[in-house]
Amino acid sequence: EEEDEGNGLEAWERAYADERSWESLQEDESGLLRPIDNKSLYHAQYRRRLRSSSRIQKGLIRYLYVVVDLSRAASETDFRPSRMVVVAKHVEAFIREFFDQNPLSHIGLVTIKDGVARCLTDLGGSPDSHIKALLGKLECSGDSSLQNALDLVHGYLSKIPSYGHREVLILYSALSTCDPGDVMETIQNCKKAKIRCSVVGLSAEIYICKHLCEETGGSYTVALDESHFKELLLEHAPPPPAIAEFAIANLIKMGFPQRGADGVIAICSCHKEAKVGGGYTCPRCKARVCELPTECRICGLTLVSSPHLARSYHHLFPISPFIEVPSTPSNSHQRLPKNCFGCQLSLPNPGSNPVLRVACPKCKQHFCLDCDIYIHESLHNCPGCESLR
Repeated sequence: EEEDEGNGLEAWERAYADERSWESLQEDESGLLRPIDNKSLYHAQYRRRLRSSSRIQKGLIRYLYVVVDLSRAASETDFRPSRMVVVAKHVEAFIREFFDQNPLSHIGLVTIKDGVARCLTDLGGSPDSHIKALLGKLECSGDSSLQNALDLVHGYLSKIPSYGHREVLILYSALSTCDPGDVMETIQNCKKAKIRCSVVGLSAEIYICKHLCEETGGSYTVALDESHFKELLLEHAPPPPAIAEFAIANLIKMGFPQRGADGVIAICSCHKEAKVGGGYTCPRCKARVCELPTECRICGLTLVSSPHLARSYHHLFPISPFIEVPSTPSNSHQRLPKNCFGCQLSLPNPGSNPVLRVACPKCKQHFCLDCDIYIHESLHNCPGCESLR
């Protein structure tokens, strides 16, 4: 009966696969075990990430290819239930977060299996189409070829305009690469084309991946477990620093198309077929496109909507990091607010936990850490500063 309940797994296998109770324990000062406060860890990671980000110029128009390794190494079960399933789940979350952080950018998918790299989706701005295409091609077989993947994305990204940031993010499961030629020459071609290559490994550190990232200015990391892999993957969602030699500042012609009426039948320039209703009309050549942002297939005009530009504003002028309120106020007569200015929840008294209260350096209003995270990562406006206007 116990075997039936555990789907045929032994008792020790069920404990290691499902419970993982040892990950929620840590030692205190006296050497005793106590549960880990995951909320405090999350807050500490957020504060560290916020301090590391400074006000620098960022590349807002990105052209990113996500290369997913679907060789036989992706079927390993050290990530439950397998590396392939874990990668697909978190790539879906990454794509949605990417377009939320970079509304003017484009993304494409490439898969590696049987020693061949295949373009799954072209560069586009629709997260649903990328996710649907990826989830329909989850099959592992053959070897992995890093050179074929780099050659494929190099051919696509070399045609990108000079103002766009060319990036490749490789999710690599294999411990080797089966290449038809000299991979070092391919890496130098990517470097000359100013393509920034980053790798997130799922097995162990590999020299060729490290060399690729060092030459092209990317980052190379190796995931320890599923939660660490998710954290490493989402670090690539915010726009990277804009390097002057990688993307030249230039004026860009953009069109703001109007959405078509529901009952109108028109030929879509994206899919080369007639569609009813919806879609957008290019203001220059009157061609129809399905989604924004994109480039018109007829006249080449960059088509965006005004909300896309508005959502990119906070990367140019981010909110200043909030200051941690000291546990003991410098002035004994100073009275601290009892409630958070954002959510109106009661704040703990100073001295109980010094990290649970932060203050805006401009309006001097006090916030809890949950509101601090929400303001900097989602709202991008300080309620205290907005209320003073």
